[in-house]
Amino acid sequence: MASLSLLAIPASAQLPSNSTLSGVYSVRYLGANSGGTSDVAVSFSGTVTFDGKGGFTVTGQGTTGSGPLTFTPTGNYSVLSSGVFFMNNPFDSSGGTLYGGIGSNGVIQASATESFFVDLLVGVPQATSASNATLSGTYNVVSLDFLGGSFLASRDAYFSATSNGSGSFGNVTVNGTAVSLNGAATQQTSAGVTYSVTANGTGTITFPAPSGVSAGNVLIASAPKILAVSADGSFFIAGSQSGFDMMLGLKALPSGQTAALNGLYYSSYLEAFDPGNQQDEVIFSAFGAANEIASLSNLELYQERTNCDTCANGFDEISSDQFQFTSNGTVNFTGDSFYAMGPNGDIAIGVGQGAAYLLTIYVRTPAMKPSGSVFLNPQGVINAASFAPFTAQLSPGEVISLYGTGIASAEATASAPFPTTLGGVQVLINGKAAPVYFVSAAAQQISAVIPYDAVANSSGLITIQVVNNNVQSNTVSWFMGATSPGVFTVPANGISNGAIEHADGSLVSASSPAKAGETVAMYLTGLGITSPAVTAGSPAPTSPLSKTQIPFQVYIGPCFNGTQANVVFAGLAPTLGGLYQVNFTIPSGLTAGTNSIEILTATDSTGQALDADYCQATIPISQ
Repeated sequence: MASLSLLAIPASAQLPSNSTLSGVYSVRYLGANSGGTSDVAVSFSGTVTFDGKGGFTVTGQGTTGSGPLTFTPTGNYSVLSSGVFFMNNPFDSSGGTLYGGIGSNGVIQASATESFFVDLLVGVPQATSASNATLSGTYNVVSLDFLGGSFLASRDAYFSATSNGSGSFGNVTVNGTAVSLNGAATQQTSAGVTYSVTANGTGTITFPAPSGVSAGNVLIASAPKILAVSADGSFFIAGSQSGFDMMLGLKALPSGQTAALNGLYYSSYLEAFDPGNQQDEVIFSAFGAANEIASLSNLELYQERTNCDTCANGFDEISSDQFQFTSNGTVNFTGDSFYAMGPNGDIAIGVGQGAAYLLTIYVRTPAMKPSGSVFLNPQGVINAASFAPFTAQLSPGEVISLYGTGIASAEATASAPFPTTLGGVQVLINGKAAPVYFVSAAAQQISAVIPYDAVANSSGLITIQVVNNNVQSNTVSWFMGATSPGVFTVPANGISNGAIEHADGSLVSASSPAKAGETVAMYLTGLGITSPAVTAGSPAPTSPLSKTQIPFQVYIGPCFNGTQANVVFAGLAPTLGGLYQVNFTIPSGLTAGTNSIEILTATDSTGQALDADYCQATIPISQ
């Protein structure tokens, strides 16, 4: 099992808690209420004041597609030690929840991933001594707008603008696309963009309408937008009081700084996908995390808890990508999206181009400071096969890897049945010792199996704790789901060829690829409960075989657009401990070479209520 340098623990602030989220935050909220017969746009600008003890109050004004927004002025929140928080959604009268993260610089983001609301909230701590001069320098700015509250009138925009701190950005050339412009790349000039900033960082910003452009085709509405600026002036949020837009501005990467994201980030987005070209618009939003690994060709491993207006429920999406920023800290995927990163790579923002009308934000996660001689990193409990970031849900029977400091004092690997104590180490799940099969003092890593009977509390959380030679670590809490698929890879890094065997037991590889019509055996974790039931970590039976109970499908080909494979067996690998095996037949018509493996799991027998969408490991295919 390879240890990941990407999980190094920086020593900085204390672990996050409710007291971390304290004080007045200026926020912008944008989204859709999809609980009725059609989607209704929702927006809000104002403040959320957190009391540092788990309560908050809301002030401000919002609007919906059908009139003024009614919101709940008070609520509760909870901050986990990883920096993830959840709070009552004040804009959802049905009692929904926003899930988000507190960035290392205090910027918060959240989305209601489990309700009828498909949305994005972004906030900054209010300043105390801001002024027009706080906004000084060059900024990259992105914007998403649902004109008049219609998702069929979606528009995206991005531009660069420079201010000398006097209250003006001058003439701004705006790039973007709009449904009304048939998605064509368009440039417009807004002459004399002005702004004002008060001491608490709030104010207004105004974009005069471009000359000769009809109101329905303007990329950025000319009505004054409410502005909220971070205390250091590196980041701002804006949105029209009576409109349905959100604008994010980020100070440009200084010359000489490395143009690459690196480390762990919270990520969120809001998207209207291909509006106008479908029978109904489809609105997506998500909250999750991304692991940016600059040393591996700017690899990104990401997990998003995704919600949409046509989804039966929120689901985990796990995959990988690459961000190759240019030296100025921007990257333009022509016809697809535009991204920009800010100073020190602490924040990145993005916007769609074309069919995906998208707004996205990445904020660096807070540093984890070891507390005590045995410290379990709250951001270091991950799927042992996929290495998906720590925001991915956990599941019964999943093999997890845990990282920290002082969590292991020996090197040991167990055989099935896995013991509950190995090398003097225990892993407690909800206070109960779980099977442990690997401990490493050198890597400060433990691998264990979540018991099948682990039950989440009323907030959907389980607790995890390490005991090393009778010394207990801090306790980490995280969310449980039905599944959390991850294919083991060779080498063990989550992004290489899967641990997949031919019928003769030899490894499928580039030199020995799988062929159409061949049935292969794939080894993975995270497929949930099985029948007959088996004690976690025990050798799986050979007769009868213990088969998975959660419906799923396997696709081979491009990620999220592959060809379905026929699964002939899915269950625990006979005689082995903590390992799932899926035998499937390679479909015909695939492109020769390296193909992606996608696994879709569901939470009901029909397969319609998606639980996880995994597409990360690969398989070599020959004609």
